[in-house]
Amino acid sequence: MDKTLFNLHDLVLLLTVFECFALAWVVYNTRKDQGIVYLLLASFFVAHAFISLHELILWGASFRHWVLDISPNIFFAFNVSYQLDGPLIYLFVLSQLNKSFQLKKSYLVHIVPAVLMLGYFWWAFWGLPLDAKTELIVSHDIAYSNHYVITDLLGKLLRLTYIGYSAYIVKQYLTQAAEAASTRIKWQQYFFSAFFIIVCAETLLTSIKVYGLKYSINLDLLQIIGLSDYYLKFALVNYVIYIMVIEAVNSGGIKKPKKVDPVDMQLVAILEEAMKEQKLYLNPNLSFERLAEQINVPSKDLSNVINRHFNVNFYEYINAYRINEARGQLVSSENKGKNITDIFYDAGFNSKSVYNTLFKKNFNMTPSQFRKENLSK
Repeated sequence: MDKTLFNLHDLVLLLTVFECFALAWVVYNTRKDQGIVYLLLASFFVAHAFISLHELILWGASFRHWVLDISPNIFFAFNVSYQLDGPLIYLFVLSQLNKSFQLKKSYLVHIVPAVLMLGYFWWAFWGLPLDAKTELIVSHDIAYSNHYVITDLLGKLLRLTYIGYSAYIVKQYLTQAAEAASTRIKWQQYFFSAFFIIVCAETLLTSIKVYGLKYSINLDLLQIIGLSDYYLKFALVNYVIYIMVIEAVNSGGIKKPKKVDPVDMQLVAILEEAMKEQKLYLNPNLSFERLAEQINVPSKDLSNVINRHFNVNFYEYINAYRINEARGQLVSSENKGKNITDIFYDAGFNSKSVYNTLFKKNFNMTPSQFRKENLSK
């Protein structure tokens, strides 16, 4: 019975590996025309395929012996993926929320932990004689060694930081975007919640191992947490597959797309006049429905104009006007004595954090830096 259960756990890991590779292939081949955005997501799934493969090689009763017969150097080769999935999902979030996103040289800092981890494994394992490496694997001594467990915990805590901050960014966006947030952003909130639970379980497992370096621990508890993590990860991957299938069904799958009517430019003119002349964006409580009511345009038509003509959602459209309004007030000599907080309220923002984030994204500096630089000219 134990052997059957153990083989089932291995099968779950193996299925996770194949499903992650399949997801990466589907995402890349169906979305590669959309630029770097979905290449990052595909890379994230590849990283998770390698993570599951690492677990299978290190702990799988049959797999570890097969791999050991080939070469002990294969062990821990895929462990570095633990230091890559966090940065990849973080950059994916940035690319989703910023249409002008581009990879910069400064982003290379995110691969530093992976490089350090490779250096650690060369010192702790790969650089050792063949007999020593084989003994460490057969006895599991390296997996329970002080230096490995502590290094592993540091890596897991870093992953927790990345996923936690990514979830925070998505939550902030959804709070500001409200009902206008697109479905592709909303499903990420559920994805991050599930992924966060998985990373927490992995971090808890490693924390218990660190605790066990000095005190006795219940090995059954370790096994339960470890196996639960395998099944949670398997469930998460299948949830993503489910979401992609639903999205394909809702979009008509591979059916020929229906003819789309051109955008009504008269409605575009009405909307632009309301923004520029009436400055409706100055109302911090302006909602999509309220705007449609004030300019006497059906909600469906207004949504069509904003999404298709301007290629943004409602709050992105409104906040663009608010940012420009705030910029104008910051450089106005009449507002020299005006508090920056008062300016962002006057511009229509009701959240200081959203205002600061958007301002820095648009002008690469904080509002106070922008004001100081421009008023000094």
